[in-house]
Amino acid sequence: MMISIIVPVYNVAEYLPQCIESICCQTYADLEIILVDDGSTDNSPAICDAYAVKDKRIQVIHKENGGPSAARKMGIAAAQGEYISCVDSDDWIEPDMLQKLMDMGAGADIIVAAGYEECDGYRGVKKNTVPEGLYATKKQREDLYGRMLMNGNFFEYGIQTSLWGKLFKRNIFEKYCAEVADVINYGEDTACIYPCVLAAESIYVTNLLLYHYRVRKGSIVRSTKVSEENFRYLHKTLKSNFDRTVYKEILNIQLRYFMWQALLLKGYERIGSRMALFPFEKVKPGMRVAVYGAGLFGQVIENYCRCSKDLSVAAWFDRRYDMYIRQGLPVKSSSDVMNTDFDVLVIAILNVSLAERIKEDYVRLGLAEDKIDLVNMEILDRTDLPQFCFDP
Repeated sequence: MMISIIVPVYNVAEYLPQCIESICCQTYADLEIILVDDGSTDNSPAICDAYAVKDKRIQVIHKENGGPSAARKMGIAAAQGEYISCVDSDDWIEPDMLQKLMDMGAGADIIVAAGYEECDGYRGVKKNTVPEGLYATKKQREDLYGRMLMNGNFFEYGIQTSLWGKLFKRNIFEKYCAEVADVINYGEDTACIYPCVLAAESIYVTNLLLYHYRVRKGSIVRSTKVSEENFRYLHKTLKSNFDRTVYKEILNIQLRYFMWQALLLKGYERIGSRMALFPFEKVKPGMRVAVYGAGLFGQVIENYCRCSKDLSVAAWFDRRYDMYIRQGLPVKSSSDVMNTDFDVLVIAILNVSLAERIKEDYVRLGLAEDKIDLVNMEILDRTDLPQFCFDP
């Protein structure tokens, strides 16, 4: 049973050979590799062509730059496999990823794995939080639908939102990938995955760590400016699919929280709240704010406080401070929090359950609870999404 591997490529010459080699070395033999050069301006096109000469399973498509969705669609149009899998061109996969997924999935419409998050020498994991196993009966799938986009806690996905580390039956993936507007450069994976899950008759989930997701400063996810049109089409694509099901009520609750996550990460300046620091209720004008967390959301919050005329940054902390220092960020060790003078410690981590655990740790060390603030879910619940998320 052939698998088509689609790799959208854009200006990743430094990482592309590792990516292609990891696919060519798969123990699963029946595959084709489609490299879609999305108008790269570095040496990526030449690298793609050189590998195609060495391995006849590789097909290279060169196109004008149009973003990852457009590149992926062109790859799908050329694909011949019964299954499709997507690999980002700066990532790499374990040599037995495809074989293990095919063996475990046993013909399921969608097969979902987990992966490592690789960032400047630090390795984390990105797992699914729903129970592992096959979801094939109506009751099993309904249980999955209620947890796939938010599994009980804010920013805790039942099934990871990325296309990587998954196999899709081609007929399902082709249909729902086509519905993702090319204008969606942030959240395009999400706009495709969950409609596919709703359409599938069987989904197999494992948390085997088979994929390596590289986090780098210049990646599309971290660097792209997200337009209001992007948010609007992302919301519209998911909502239109959710509304066609009898599960729309629970799905649209998850969608609302997902849109808040997207806005907090990539549209913070567009939220337009009158709060000193949305959605942190304890932060007031004139305060010296200590920020905990130097991930993407922490960077958003630190930058906002630093640029604000009403707030100032007392310090910035993270447990992995050494990694962020190498990236040029002025982050201090989390152990320095207790020796720093500030008015409020903002835990800038969207996973509320993790943020709660960090808060508890500092309270045990003697930090007053009223000096610690987390993302306030009640504020999100009573605040309307910005109007630009909806059609005029």
